[in-house]
Amino acid sequence: MTRSFDADPSAADFTSVGPARRLITDHLDRWAEERPDQDFLVLGETRQTYAQVKALVDRTAKALIAAGVEPGDRVAMSSTPRPEFFVNHLAVTSVGGIWVGLNPKYTDVELDHIVSDAEPSMLFGFGELLGEDQRPTLERLLDEHDSIETMVLFDQSEPGGRARSIDEFLAAADRLDDDALTSRRAAIDPTEPAYLVYTSGSTGRPKGALLTHEGSNFCNVIGVERKGLDDRRIICNLPINHVGAIGDICGRTMTGGGTLFFQEAFSPVDMMQLIQDERLNTVAGVPTMLQMCMAHPDVDSFDLTSIDLLAWGGAAMPADLLEALMAKTDCTRATMGYGMSETTGGVTYSGLNDSVELLTRTVGTPDERQPFRIQHPDGHEAASGEAGEIQVKGPHIVSGYWRRPDATATMFTDDGWFRTGDLAVRRDDGYIQIVGRMSEMYKSGGYNVYPREVELALEAHPSVAMAAVISIPDPTFQEVGVAYVMGPDPIDVDELKAFARERLANYKLPKEIHQLDELPMLPIGKVDKKALTARH
Repeated sequence: MTRSFDADPSAADFTSVGPARRLITDHLDRWAEERPDQDFLVLGETRQTYAQVKALVDRTAKALIAAGVEPGDRVAMSSTPRPEFFVNHLAVTSVGGIWVGLNPKYTDVELDHIVSDAEPSMLFGFGELLGEDQRPTLERLLDEHDSIETMVLFDQSEPGGRARSIDEFLAAADRLDDDALTSRRAAIDPTEPAYLVYTSGSTGRPKGALLTHEGSNFCNVIGVERKGLDDRRIICNLPINHVGAIGDICGRTMTGGGTLFFQEAFSPVDMMQLIQDERLNTVAGVPTMLQMCMAHPDVDSFDLTSIDLLAWGGAAMPADLLEALMAKTDCTRATMGYGMSETTGGVTYSGLNDSVELLTRTVGTPDERQPFRIQHPDGHEAASGEAGEIQVKGPHIVSGYWRRPDATATMFTDDGWFRTGDLAVRRDDGYIQIVGRMSEMYKSGGYNVYPREVELALEAHPSVAMAAVISIPDPTFQEVGVAYVMGPDPIDVDELKAFARERLANYKLPKEIHQLDELPMLPIGKVDKKALTARH
């Protein structure tokens, strides 16, 4: 398929977003001055302008200082995608705190690991989200984790009690003048960590990637320029612990002076209704979300022709889905690329008028401002058509893993390049094509799943002696997991699935579980996963 998007002469003339500024909030300050009355954060009927958001961020920042938050202190927040999440993120990072996003869908096991590891001194959240009572979970974290000194609930109407109300918390800001906030922000080193994003590794234990102000602004500026993301009207419905929500959607939209429309939970109908009602100009998300929209029986009842830019990430886009989106939206521009949590944002970018073949079979080309190489296993830089590991450098690269110097050391080469673990080839036309993974990680619905983490959860069951997880193609989620387990006695698969559900987020759960008398083994004593894949 060689169809190209129609040329758009204006596509290359993006509004300049200027240099990568010191702090993440510097871009908010710019637009609050230049576009004070423009809508910035929208949820339902609630609309906040740039000027209003800046005032709230500044007040929250002063309240954090009054509460004793010092540079380097961790502050956690549990929330669905809502304006409060991004305001909290901006305020915490602007005073030197390290922000940690918690997904309300996490199990107790997952929450305890992250909170024990990050040791936040403050916890923000909601007593209720989407009709579910969150207080028991938040109060348990307060009780069982000594690092948490203060908990603040946005929807607690009565002051006092075990949690402070947001009004009570913000009232403390009145004790500080603007000079105190200005001085604090001026002293912040933009190369120091601004937030933690927890990502699993080959051991299956999530570790915190330390991402900086400098790296975030650097990626956001390049992303806006390369992806045409200036003045976008876009939906954020990704989980707040995901770099896709923090940076790719919210950070870039703010950097480009756009407007964010939040949806607390993904729904194809709600997403298409919002696009139609608000005349949004950008549709973004993982391909699974977009596929669910196009496959919905009511898709033809919605007018999506306001969309002039398609954007996606996290997984490859099927060509037939891209063609369907183009036809439904009348869109002539698309953007995608390659990146990971540890790179803060993208490190390759498609051209806005690339063909469907390029958009669905490659991940675009590197930006000259972001050092990029494909390194052959024998140590030389791979030639065109030769497979090797993607390795990257620059201020956008993770500064390290929180309290994991061993993991940090192993992820960098001796000459300072970050090892992504992804295998790729550079085509003769300069475009990069991903050909495999050095690790066993797979993507389900755009989210990384690490087999060893799933295996550890299954092996915690008393009837499971050993577990092995492979991935298989799936028409909706791109890839899903299949688990093979062995044990001395018959295993109740439904009971094991329920056991795993208590320990793993939904997207990590294996689609199938099979019991074998013995798992196939390699001579070196490892499970032969190629044999399991062939068996399946």
